[in-house]
This record gives sequence, C-alpha cells and structure tokens, in this order.
Amino acid sequence: MGKQEQDNDSREGVKKQEERKWYSLIDKIWAKPNLEDAFKEVKRNRGAAGIDQMTVKAFESKLEHHLEVLQQTLRSKTYRPKPVRRVYIPKADGTQRPLGIPTVGDRVVQAAAKRILEPIFEAKFMDCSYGFRPGRSAHMALEKIRQDLENGFRYVIDADLKSYFDTIPHEMLVGIVKETVVDGSVLELIGKFLKAGVLEGGSFHINGQGTPQGGVISPLLANIYLHPLDQVMTERGHRLTRYADDFVICCKTQKGAERVLKSVTGILEREMGLRIHPEKTRIVNSKRESFVFLGHEFKPGKRMTPSARAMTKFKERVKEITKRNRTVDVQRLVKKELNPYLRGWGRYYGTGDVRNRFRDLDAWIRRRLRAVQLRSWKKVRKLHRAMRKRGWDNKELPGLRMTAWRSSHSTYAQYAMPNSWFEEIGLSSLLAIYKELHPQRG
Repeated sequence: MGKQEQDNDSREGVKKQEERKWYSLIDKIWAKPNLEDAFKEVKRNRGAAGIDQMTVKAFESKLEHHLEVLQQTLRSKTYRPKPVRRVYIPKADGTQRPLGIPTVGDRVVQAAAKRILEPIFEAKFMDCSYGFRPGRSAHMALEKIRQDLENGFRYVIDADLKSYFDTIPHEMLVGIVKETVVDGSVLELIGKFLKAGVLEGGSFHINGQGTPQGGVISPLLANIYLHPLDQVMTERGHRLTRYADDFVICCKTQKGAERVLKSVTGILEREMGLRIHPEKTRIVNSKRESFVFLGHEFKPGKRMTPSARAMTKFKERVKEITKRNRTVDVQRLVKKELNPYLRGWGRYYGTGDVRNRFRDLDAWIRRRLRAVQLRSWKKVRKLHRAMRKRGWDNKELPGLRMTAWRSSHSTYAQYAMPNSWFEEIGLSSLLAIYKELHPQRG
C-alpha cells in the first residue's frame, strides 16, 4: 500500500471516528444529571407557564417525578411536546412580535438538548456571529463594526430579514443539522420541537416553517440555519457582523457593496428560502449617513449613541416608573424599580459616545424624582422641614404647589433635595456608569 493510500485511509478513519462521536447523543440528552442541570437553567430564566398552566414553581414541587417522566418518554421515544402558547409583545416600530411559550417540561427538554448540541455547533460557528452564543455579546459585535469603519470599510449594507424566526424552512433546517448530527433520535426530537404547533385563542395550528421565538433551543437553531451564510461571507473575505437575524456587511466601495448585497440576497432568498426586507435593507455611506444596529446609532464621524427609538423607549419606561400621580417611598422606588433598569440600560448603551447625553439624562431623572417626592410629601410644611434640615436659615419659607411639574425645578426643591441627596438614597448615576466603562476618558 502506498503512502498516499495510507494517508487517505487514516483520514477516513479519523472522519468515521468523529462521526461515531455524534451517533449516540440522545442518551446524553435524557441523562438524569443533564435534565437536572437543564431544569436549573429554566428556573434561572423564569418565564411564564405554557398551555398546561404549570409554573416553574409547581414543576419544581414534584421535580423528581416530572424529570423521571421526561426521561422515560425520551428513552422510549414516546415524548411529544405540547403546542406552544402564542403571546404577542409590542415592538419599537408599533407592530407586535409573536412569541411561542412552551410548557416548563418542554423547556427542560429543549434546554437538555441545547446543552448537548451547542458545544458541537460552537466548534463550527464562525467568528462573525455574535448572537446567543456563550462568551459572545452585542458589545463585541458593535466593537467589530466600529473597527471595520475605522479601517476604511465605510459603505455599510444595513440588512434586515423579514420575519426570520417565523420563516425558517423546517426540512432545510433539519438537513443542515443532519450534516453534523447523524443520531436519528436527536433529529427526530428536533423535528418534534419544530412541529409542536401553536395554540392561539383556542385554535390549534401547525406551521410548516419557523421556530417559535420563546423556545429555549430556537436561538441555537436560528444560528445553525444562518451558519452557511457566515461561511460563504467569511470565505469570500467580506466584513460580515451578525447578531441572530440582524447583520451588517462593511465594504470599501459603493460598487462592492452593491455586488455583495446582490450576492447575499441570492443566497438568502433563492438558496435558503428567506426574505430580505426591501424597505429596511439599504447601503449606507457611513461618512454621510447614520445607520442603526442593535439599538445603537452609528453616526458620521464614527460616533455611536442610543438610537432615537432606544431613547424614546427609555424615557417612556422611566416616566412609567416615576409617575407623578402616586404617593411612594422614593428611596424604595429607586432601589427596587428604577436602579435595576438604569444599571441595565446604562451598561448596554454606556460603551458608546454618550457622556453628555448621560449627564443630561441624570439631571432629568433627578427632576422627575423631585416631582415624585414633592407629590408624596403632599403638604408644603414637609418641604419646609427638609429645607431647614439642609440648613435653610431664611425666615421666609415659600409657598409651593406640590403637584406642579414646574415646582420640581424650583430653587426650593433643589435645596431640599440637592444632588447629594440622591447619592444618599442610592440612586444609580448613568454618568458614573459611563465613567466606570471608560476609565481612560474620566
């Protein structure tokens, strides 16, 4: 036997060995320790009940029994996921996003499958993909785009897939999974997840396409389906940055961007059965125009700030938390409701060029809280008491409408509740978060 034949046999042997590794995965999925860890993930993520109305707490109250039932049905191949419960959440553009909420038991099985399958596919996924992947984040995707712009890739294909999660063809998705996973029981399980159906308003229906947003395994399946696009774009040297179904491609020339967009459209629509949104997909000259990605607006001059929609949503939420027509303990309101939201929002958007914006928002939030406190005090004498406590020694004390918005900007309200007072009650500062994220800028 020649050396070339020996090398071929050796490579074939390695390939078969690798394939055998993924032949029997179902037993790893239904293994008791894996199911227990899957439940812990489901519990951490909380979430609503499915169509059976069983909560995470109720499931946990008889955990051993429920996990035993799931294990036995998976082993005997009699497991049948229940239909998902359809709910809708509002989107920033005024439309509604459909979610499918599986039962807690089905979420446990999906989490168990994801725990076994994810490492297999993570070894194959490309560096340009950032969404719903361990060790990767939206901030990493944003930084990559900033770096591409910095390196002269100024023409940006700002692309949008139309109803991506609802239009993934089932057969093609399972076919892509099958290229890596050959365990028939696992492929059958994935098929069951996809074909579980939807219960909406008392009516049941099955879709021949789509993976429900709300399912534990849906983000992994969505990444698997778009992996061929990542491969092609990477092999061709294109600067693709993808976060789930959101992606941009940075190019050096307008003609190059037009050519790449035509190529991407062909791959996605003709080969993968998806649709590019014609109204939301465009080519942007980033030195002259802005574009939005993951809620961040990239402005000419390489500045990155929260998008107009993100700002509107932020102010609406803060207004909701700090309603001026309620009487509350302001310190408790800050600690329990406002701070968690400010910290999350501030850390997400604080990596951008937002120093001045965060400073202005802090002032606006303080004014809203002053208005809440005035309303909660009700009587002007309580304002006077706070002023005297702060050292007000003028015998003349003001009369003030405690419920008027303009009163929250008065000298007296600011004297009774100076900026140091907000530090005393523990209010999180967006500007402080910015400085923490940008220690070099101060």
